[in-house]
Amino acid sequence: MIPDRPNVSLKCIEYLLLSIQSNPGRSQRFHLKRWHQYKYNRPDHHKGGHNNGFFTSRSYRDVLWTDVAPRDVEYPCFLGHRFKSKSAQMYLTIRGWNRANEARKKIGLSPLDWGEQPLPFTSGAACKIYQTVVQ
Repeated sequence: MIPDRPNVSLKCIEYLLLSIQSNPGRSQRFHLKRWHQYKYNRPDHHKGGHNNGFFTSRSYRDVLWTDVAPRDVEYPCFLGHRFKSKSAQMYLTIRGWNRANEARKKIGLSPLDWGEQPLPFTSGAACKIYQTVVQ
């Protein structure tokens, strides 16, 4: 019989790092929905809106992961008009990749090489991933 809960408990940040490492280029909501399913063993009825502070915090964004989606959707704000992306495309930085490999070791998986990461096709996105954090 396979248990519903894993024997090793991952912290939220560790799970998000593993999810982004396994599914690069997916949206923030995709990863948060997966984390909710892992943590509570039921679907997220908030459609990935639960616990989204990890993606807006300066402690994690552009340090462990970065959003490389093109900002091509115009929206009004009190300063006039601004641009944002339609959906995020999350990729790990080198520091996030190393922390994800530590989490992989914690659950008994072998670490992945940084060179195996597929790079996005968005203009300038690969430069953003490599230049976000100098290790």
